[in-house]
Amino acid sequence: MTLKTTKLRDAITFALVSGATVLAGTGVAFAQDSSEQQATTLDRIEVTGSRIKRAEVEGPNPITVISRADMDAAGEISVADFLRNNVYNSFGSTRESSGSATGSQATISLRGLGSSYTLVLLDGRRMTTSGALDGAAANINMIPTSAVERIEILREGAGAVYGSDAIGGVVNIILRKDYEGLTVMAGVESPKIGPNGNIGSVAGGISSDRGNITFVLDHQEREMMYNRDIKGIVTGAGLAWGLSAFNSAANLLTADGLIGAPNCGSFENSYVTGTGANPTCGFDHGATSANESSMNRNSLLLNGNYDITDNTSMFFRALASNTESLGVYASAPVDTFPTIAADNPYNFAGVPGTLYYRFTPLGTRDALRADHFREYNVGLRGITEWFGGADWQLSTSHGESNQSSVNYNYGIGSTLQALIDSGEYNPFDPTHPSVAAAAGMVGHTVYVESKQRTFTVDGNIGFDLFDIGDRPVGFVTGFEYRDDRFEQLYDAQSAAGNVFGSAGAPGGGERAYYAAYFESLFPILDTFSVTLAGRYDSYNDVGSKFSPRVSLEFRPVDSLLVRGSWGKGFKAPSMADLYGAASTTNLNSPPVPSAGLAGGDALACAALTTARANLGNPAYNPYPVDPCATNGQYQWLVTSNPNLAPEESKNWGLGVVWSPTDAMSFALDYYDIELENVISNVPRALAFQFGNEGRQNYGVTRTADFLAADGVTMLPGTPQQILLPIDNGALQTVRGIDLEGNLRLETAGMGTFNTRLAISHMLEYDFTPILAPTQEQIGDPGQPENRAQLSLGWESGDWSAVAIGNYIGDSGEGVERLPSWTTWDLQGSVSLPWNAKVALGVRNVGNKMPPFNDNLYGFPYYDNTLYNIWGRTPYIRYEQNF
Repeated sequence: MTLKTTKLRDAITFALVSGATVLAGTGVAFAQDSSEQQATTLDRIEVTGSRIKRAEVEGPNPITVISRADMDAAGEISVADFLRNNVYNSFGSTRESSGSATGSQATISLRGLGSSYTLVLLDGRRMTTSGALDGAAANINMIPTSAVERIEILREGAGAVYGSDAIGGVVNIILRKDYEGLTVMAGVESPKIGPNGNIGSVAGGISSDRGNITFVLDHQEREMMYNRDIKGIVTGAGLAWGLSAFNSAANLLTADGLIGAPNCGSFENSYVTGTGANPTCGFDHGATSANESSMNRNSLLLNGNYDITDNTSMFFRALASNTESLGVYASAPVDTFPTIAADNPYNFAGVPGTLYYRFTPLGTRDALRADHFREYNVGLRGITEWFGGADWQLSTSHGESNQSSVNYNYGIGSTLQALIDSGEYNPFDPTHPSVAAAAGMVGHTVYVESKQRTFTVDGNIGFDLFDIGDRPVGFVTGFEYRDDRFEQLYDAQSAAGNVFGSAGAPGGGERAYYAAYFESLFPILDTFSVTLAGRYDSYNDVGSKFSPRVSLEFRPVDSLLVRGSWGKGFKAPSMADLYGAASTTNLNSPPVPSAGLAGGDALACAALTTARANLGNPAYNPYPVDPCATNGQYQWLVTSNPNLAPEESKNWGLGVVWSPTDAMSFALDYYDIELENVISNVPRALAFQFGNEGRQNYGVTRTADFLAADGVTMLPGTPQQILLPIDNGALQTVRGIDLEGNLRLETAGMGTFNTRLAISHMLEYDFTPILAPTQEQIGDPGQPENRAQLSLGWESGDWSAVAIGNYIGDSGEGVERLPSWTTWDLQGSVSLPWNAKVALGVRNVGNKMPPFNDNLYGFPYYDNTLYNIWGRTPYIRYEQNF
């Protein structure tokens, strides 16, 4: 099929084929042929966001295309690391963390809506979600980097095309296929502060006149990063090193407040934090804990196709990834809050109280996690004479994403309580013989199995319905069936809530999903087209709904495209939200400026402020953590809800793409998303307030009220647990503008220069919590209005270079302000005569540290979902082609 060329198509085709992407892509493009030659031989193709094969590469949907060259130029080890820097990952996303139960998991969250609102596809089909992420999101860390051909990001909702949960957008990972030859690659990196890493891969393929098989072996490895490695950075920023009230020499909470054990500052990692006759001590948990978990991943991709007949072919894909990770936490805090009697022989105060205690004889809590991802897909595709000529395909797939976690050196709270009650255990001296003697009796190993299994059958057929003039009306209809099973298993002691230093509870469920959809493209005029689509989604446990969609494209001149879309969607609650058991977690109570909430424990803070004024001592604090601060952690009980209903969405957008020449293009798109009946927790500071007010389903469990040192003010007891239920009823609106630009300049003697710019500006991010007023959150801490990326590339002959600037705008105000963060990455590469290539690069050349803020975050006081603390990271890559 021969296509007419236009300036717009030429520019877009160059971007797709050569890697000179219009936005967000980074790196140097390597053109294969002239854009004009490729455009004139281009067949109809299917682009993310539509199932209709089109002659025009750029259509009504705003799409970011990231080529393999872009990823190579960024110099990142993993797909997750690369996508985390994408400007549309607005407020950051989950990354591998030693302080998280998810370990090596990583996600992407388009428009800041959350990873469960971003649909991740592999070759156009939904990626199996992760059991460790409650089956609600995909773990993109399981995607082998060397297996990726390109990434297409649809920056708007696509519920009518791909499914009810594609609300924030779609990330389509296109894997390598139809490859011939053999490529071996190896690389290492060594950050100034962060963990060392290395990668290696072997990719190859063989072809015949009837088919092709491509294989990729991929290895990625990164060391663990300890908190002690960044101590100088944190304290150098003027912040106090984090100490915990759960101390190895127990602090004692009495009716008169918190007091410390005698000589508590003389023990290892225990430091005096208070004043008076019995000053409290804090435990330096950062001395032994890790900030980020280690990661060791091996993956295998097999991708193939075979022509059975001239009209029918078989395709198959097998993807397997295994990841091992280690996370290290400080010795277990006894968050079951043991008590001690007044007459206990080791009670130095002679009054009853609650112990803020850390069980240290077992050493650190070590979490060994093994993630296994398996996904198999096989199908048939072909052409038929039906309906005047049609394309069809039918496939089935099976996926499993499981995590096995073995967590050492936790403890049984009831056993420790019994030992204390017997008077044979001294919680105030970690060197006492009774402490070491109890290790074997108290210690416990936590076992967790998280499993997600998905079986899918899908198919579609596409053909032309009729002609409008000489323009065919394209039509696709199809179906999808999916069977999901989710399960989280804990050992018996953990499931019963008897283990201290650990959080989580068993849960699981299964559901059947059915869908039927259609999409039709109506070319009303040569310059104006309308696409109508609809999808009927049905879940056996939460009901059904139809999601319509309409999109428009208008081309008044060859170089200009005006586009727009409107659609609806809905998202079913996750099975963990529906069926999961209640679980505890330790988190701070951050401020919510847009709701007028200062964070912390507002009830206790108000009373303590009065006592401090009466005493004339602003440092007076009888609590384990300062209730007026926002970085102290409390225990929250998160509960599921079997009566949850689906969320509903509306989205629309307008955009324009202008390409005055085949070497220059600009795109400006507006997006508008509204989510109703959102499933959520209220902000934690608000849950605290509701619990203090005694609202239904909320509550704060406290110790008894006690008299302050001024002898007048009655202080509320210390919070031991705050209820944090989930429910429907919140409202979320997100609106913003994306600006993209691409400029290519070819010179006779100095090579080719490429400039690419992507800016995402969020106009509105409003959230109306359940039972609360609307919060205008855009610009709140950690929710920047602006993200941008600039790429400056050059190539000449065998040589190439690229500079990449990454910008995250400022957010917050006053003491909660986070300044803007700009980093620059550099890479140079050369192709060698023996069919090899060497790349040398440095990420974060200026060694820029993330913005710290101890008013917003608990230790170590920065947001690792939005920033990283690795500092300057030099790396080298070698690639050999055979």
